[in-house]
Amino acid sequence: MKDSSQFDETPRPGIRLPDLAGRVALVTGTSLGIGRATAEALLENGAIVHGLDFAGATLDHENFTAHQCDLRDAAALKTCVAACGSASGHLDYVVNVAGVDTKVSLDQGGAVEWQQIIDINLRAYYLILHESASLLRLGKGRSIVNVSSINPQLGVPRRAIYSTSKSGILGLTTGLARELGSDGIRINAITPGWVFTEAQSSEYFEGEPAEKNLNYLAEVQSLAVKIMPSDIANHILFYLSDVSRASTGANLVVDAGWTLQ
Repeated sequence: MKDSSQFDETPRPGIRLPDLAGRVALVTGTSLGIGRATAEALLENGAIVHGLDFAGATLDHENFTAHQCDLRDAAALKTCVAACGSASGHLDYVVNVAGVDTKVSLDQGGAVEWQQIIDINLRAYYLILHESASLLRLGKGRSIVNVSSINPQLGVPRRAIYSTSKSGILGLTTGLARELGSDGIRINAITPGWVFTEAQSSEYFEGEPAEKNLNYLAEVQSLAVKIMPSDIANHILFYLSDVSRASTGANLVVDAGWTLQ
C-alpha cells in the first residue's frame, strides 16, 4: 500500500508561452486557488488580466484589474464584462474558474440549494461567454477555458448538485465548440482532480484528517503528486496559447492518473 510519504513536493516551473504577452484575459475567481494561480501565470507571461470575483482585489500588479462581481447576478455580470471590454476594446481569452463545492444531500437540498450552486458553477459560465463572445471576436487569442472536476465520475455522497454543475460545464464546452469555431474561437475544458487550494488544504489536509486523506490520495492517484493550483494554471495557459490551436471542444483531465481518462 502506498502512503503519503512518497509524494514529490518539489516546486515545478511555470509555463512560458511568448504569444500570451500583451493579450487581454478575463478570469473568474481570482481571489484564491486556481483562479488566482491562473491570473498570476498570465501576468508572468506578460498578459493583461481582468479578474472577476465576489471578493475584492487580492493581486497587486500593474496589468491586473479587479472587478468585484456577484456571478449570480446577471446584470452585475454583464456590467463587469462590459467594463473589461471597454478598457481594451476586445478580449483574447476567457477563463471560467469560479465555483462553489457546497455539500448538500438529497434530503437537505431543494430549489434554493440547487439554484445557489447551479447559478455560480454553470449559469455564470454561460452568461460570461454570452457577454464576452463579441469581445473575443475582436481579439487575436480567441480562446476559452472552462474548469470542471472529476467529481461527477466519483459518485461522492452529498455532491449531486455540484457534480451536475460540473458535468454541465463539459456539455457547455462541447456544445459551443462548433458554434464558436466558425468565428475562429476555441473552447476547451480542464478537469482537475484533488487540488491543494487554500480551501481544500484547510478542510482536508490539515489537522486530524490530513494523514488519512493523504494516504487515500496516494492510493488512488497513479502519480505521487500533490496537484497545486499552479499545475492547473499551466494546463490552462497551454489551451489559451496558440500552441494548442488545433484543439477545441476537448477535455483535459489533470488528476495525476486518478480516473485514467
